[in-house]
Amino acid sequence: MDTYMCQFPGCLKQYKNQCNLKRHEEAFHTENKKFQCVHCSKVLSSKQNLKEHEFIHKNVNPYVCKEIGCGLRFRHGSQHSAHKRIHTAIKNIVNRSNVGKIKLILSEENNSLESIPINMQEISLPPIGKSQPYFLPII
Repeated sequence: MDTYMCQFPGCLKQYKNQCNLKRHEEAFHTENKKFQCVHCSKVLSSKQNLKEHEFIHKNVNPYVCKEIGCGLRFRHGSQHSAHKRIHTAIKNIVNRSNVGKIKLILSEENNSLESIPINMQEISLPPIGKSQPYFLPII
């Protein structure tokens, strides 16, 4: 598959298509920035970048993970999309392993019962905003 590399000196970005390369070059390597923040006067290259930048001033993270038990919030749609891929990967691993057994343990934090799948181990995934522990089957 062809890759399109940014020709700007010192930039190592690569893209799968010409359109994404062009968007990158316009956003990072041209002075053609036309969307100005009314709060801090920062000038951005796209309406979407401005919209997500302004969430800083409004102190909001509007992109919410709808996965049951998660609910993490993100300021950027791209961060939210990357986070959703983590849930998909975990579901694929769990579905392949046919893990269905659980055991109950007493939580020391709130003195309540919690269920944990038996053949599972906790791993730490790269954080997006904050740490996200998950339990995956021991392979």
